[in-house]
Amino acid sequence: MIIFFNGGLMTKNKLRRLGFSLPIFILLLAGCDVLGNITSTKSGSGSNSGTTPTDQPAHGQVTYNILSKSPFNGQQLNSTFWTNLDGYCKAGPTQLIITDMDLIPSHMTRAGFPAPENQQYYALASTYAGMNWAPGDATSQALWDARDQMDAWWSRYIQRIVQIMQKYPQTTAIIIINDGPDRLGARLGPAIYQNMGSVITRVQMGDIMP
Repeated sequence: MIIFFNGGLMTKNKLRRLGFSLPIFILLLAGCDVLGNITSTKSGSGSNSGTTPTDQPAHGQVTYNILSKSPFNGQQLNSTFWTNLDGYCKAGPTQLIITDMDLIPSHMTRAGFPAPENQQYYALASTYAGMNWAPGDATSQALWDARDQMDAWWSRYIQRIVQIMQKYPQTTAIIIINDGPDRLGARLGPAIYQNMGSVITRVQMGDIMP
């Protein structure tokens, strides 16, 4: 059989070279296709990452006690919790309970601020309110030494609540529940209220002891 190539005869040597080159060329094409598919798959998997709230079933008016859940990861915020709460507030009218005083000590201990409960209440309320308090013993000295971290920890918490309430106008909040003697809700509550910014009209103080 005679094969013409570019207007002339293709010699036997050219045929041999062509026969040797074609499989390599085909393999190269296949490799590029596989690599393209891998790259496309990686790009696709990354496109689903982020902090977009997960859509949740619509609900009617509900009350949500934040500190009864897991809003913190040490001294940082638990991003999974806040993504879920964002989606929950998006799904319907939600009243957030910001500070259940019964639950403050356990969260402070897990965040790295351990002490007797009365000292924890005093340190958090006084620090967040910007008061110039002084330690009375070695335990309260440790809290006093960590007051900057404590203030940053609680400030992040309040700021994140404000951000969610700004996104969803149907979300309201109560600042304090379960206040009691020596818990200093009357000191902590107003300090929180003053930092609620543009959503303050949707915030109630709650029941605090004078």
